[in-house]
Amino acid sequence: MKGLHRFVETLLSGGRPRPFPVEEADADALRVAIELRAARPGSHAPSEEFITELHRRLARDQAETAPVPVRRRLLIGGAVGAAGAAAGVFADRAMTGDPSAPGGGTLNPDLGAWHPVANVADLPEGAVHGFAAGGVDGFVTRTGGRLRAVSGVCTHQGCRLSVHAGTQLRCPCHGALFSLDGAVLHHRLKAPIPALPRLAVRQVNGTVEVYLPRG
Repeated sequence: MKGLHRFVETLLSGGRPRPFPVEEADADALRVAIELRAARPGSHAPSEEFITELHRRLARDQAETAPVPVRRRLLIGGAVGAAGAAAGVFADRAMTGDPSAPGGGTLNPDLGAWHPVANVADLPEGAVHGFAAGGVDGFVTRTGGRLRAVSGVCTHQGCRLSVHAGTQLRCPCHGALFSLDGAVLHHRLKAPIPALPRLAVRQVNGTVEVYLPRG
């Protein structure tokens, strides 16, 4: 009973109780204590310690490499979004993009370079071409004679996308669907997810090039 009493008292006071051997007779009391703690106003909100630690870890990760590669920036944004959804908050839209926008904005790195990703002959009207260049996965398309390029990494948890039905990009992890210009078409997650970031793209002679950060 001492272990049960200490556990319930610590839980209801907002602390983190230590585990202890639970007997079958203790189960109902523990369930009631947990439900009471969860029913308190503000119990869904993240603690100040959680937010401080999250900011500290992000600052440390971003300081390790400058500039931050695009793929890593997207993965960080996905991790923050997942943590925020679990805690009832959303990640900063400046990092992950605006989920209400048709596209996630174009990435314009301060220090970048043009990378060849496809031959013009391999990208006819309506084609979708996946590429991996400069540490970045993406897709380049030609629609109505216009070239477009978007990130190939899902903005939820960083899973690599694949072409679906020839006109969509699908996340294999949770089934989210994106259009070829990066807009979110469908998802079954509890919180909105940002659109895919767009990449600057151009055609030079017979080559399609995408502007990416210098690794």
